[in-house]
Amino acid sequence: MKIKDIYSLIPESYRKKGILVSLSLFLRAVLDFAGVVVFIPVLSRVLEQEGNILSVLPVAAGAMAFILVKSMAVIGLTRYRSRFVFSLYGTLADTVLKKFVSRGLLFIRQSNSVDLANKVNAVTMTFISGVMLSLLNAASAVILLVIILVALFIYEPLPTLALIFVIGPFLFFYSFFVRNRVKALGAMENQARKDQIRSVLELFRGYPEYCINGAVGHQTDVFGDSISRVSDVRVRSESYSAASSGFMELTMMLSIILLMLLSMSTSWGISMTFGIFALSAMKILPSVRSIVACWQSVQSSEYSIGVLKEILEAPDTDAPKAAGPMDFNRSLSLRSVSFRYDDAGPFLFKDFSLEIRKGEYVGIKGHSGAGKTTLFNLLMGFYRPEAGGLFVDDTEITGENVLSWQALVGYVPQDVFLVNGTFVENVAFGQDASGADRGKIEHIFRKVGLWDWISGLPDGMDTLLAEAGNSISGGQKQRIGIARALYKGASVLFFDEATSSVDIRAEVEINRFITELSEEDDSLTVIVIAHRQETLDSCSRLIDLDRLMADAGYPSYCSGPDVGNSHK
Repeated sequence: MKIKDIYSLIPESYRKKGILVSLSLFLRAVLDFAGVVVFIPVLSRVLEQEGNILSVLPVAAGAMAFILVKSMAVIGLTRYRSRFVFSLYGTLADTVLKKFVSRGLLFIRQSNSVDLANKVNAVTMTFISGVMLSLLNAASAVILLVIILVALFIYEPLPTLALIFVIGPFLFFYSFFVRNRVKALGAMENQARKDQIRSVLELFRGYPEYCINGAVGHQTDVFGDSISRVSDVRVRSESYSAASSGFMELTMMLSIILLMLLSMSTSWGISMTFGIFALSAMKILPSVRSIVACWQSVQSSEYSIGVLKEILEAPDTDAPKAAGPMDFNRSLSLRSVSFRYDDAGPFLFKDFSLEIRKGEYVGIKGHSGAGKTTLFNLLMGFYRPEAGGLFVDDTEITGENVLSWQALVGYVPQDVFLVNGTFVENVAFGQDASGADRGKIEHIFRKVGLWDWISGLPDGMDTLLAEAGNSISGGQKQRIGIARALYKGASVLFFDEATSSVDIRAEVEINRFITELSEEDDSLTVIVIAHRQETLDSCSRLIDLDRLMADAGYPSYCSGPDVGNSHK
């Protein structure tokens, strides 16, 4: 572990605040040291008065008052340190999330969602609590330990050196023999926890398939194995912790024996000096324990430093930026676009051109793998071509204005994404439900044929939908997706196999509704991907990717400027 690697992960603004945090650590150590020193007058008065308790009470009362004030100050300093650390957690987690989001849809789809979520949440928290907080706690304990040992050395050098001679080898021994083991345990626990989360999510997501294929038992066994690995790591970690605690207690007992031997062989006497060293031990022992525990935590969490460093130091991509409104008056076009998923892979599209005029109702068909969904993602600005570009009228869509283009787009996929919320929240997507235009939502629900059903529910539009919309039919989910696009006021509607998962009756109704939308508003552009001919029959123009590939004589990509001439 390198301190400079940790330092590089801390944003500039937090580095400046870190100076004040460091001062607060020093101040806390001084206060804790004062908490030891304040007992010395009490001890001295007890020894001087030889049992006269009443003469000790005023000094003891003063010491208690000081300890109370000191404790309140320490609580305040601890809160200040904690606010700094967990504010840093929020900033880092937000930065990691934005890093992933800025890499676009292609990166997200090619990554493991469980792994991404783990890095945003668990790895970031591990770095904060296991590394940063542990280092700050260890620093505070080290400062206090140094202050106490320096004060003791000034007071009595010989017993202090004896104490250091006993404690020093313990810390070295523990660090040398346990460091690599604890570090390996941290990495093992991280992997086991990822496997644990993945096995649960996969079982819930694919529950019907697991049941039908008799694989539920296998998946629960996978979960049980990951739980066993987490438990094993925890048992071994706790064993190291218990061993360090026991060894520390033996070390301190050895220190006390040495002090007693020194007291009998020197002239400084056992009473006052031994009492001072005993009081100091009240802070020395917890400080050494804290240093060992924090060091162990840092070692087990060290993997998070490398993970975050790799993420945060990755080259920045052109993250989408908010821009002003965009006009769409004439056409949407791809011009000489070349695209492939991998730099070493084959082109799916090469020198591909396509123009869709405003107000058209266009259907796209082709076999699975022909590139229909990829074409959609290019048109919506989610994928960026290797060559050529996407144009709205004559404006090229780039990272500077892609959000403005997407503000004009409505998207209804095969499986409409629904949040765990009300109908209002799912239609007014990404907005505060309290500010949604409920009258407009009701009008849209009537238009898409959902109002009779929704109004009959006990809570109407405020009815909560089950997770992922599992409590409603496929046709109802598609209509909610359409309602979302209409509420947004989209100028271009993309339907990606939107009726493939519904029954024939629902498909006919949805197709009729889409056709009516196109006929009612001649400025609305509708683009549909479908396998079924019935869905494509109402389109004013068809784009047949299979025919285009065959005409180009190149099965691995689509090519040709004559796409716009492919009518039904």
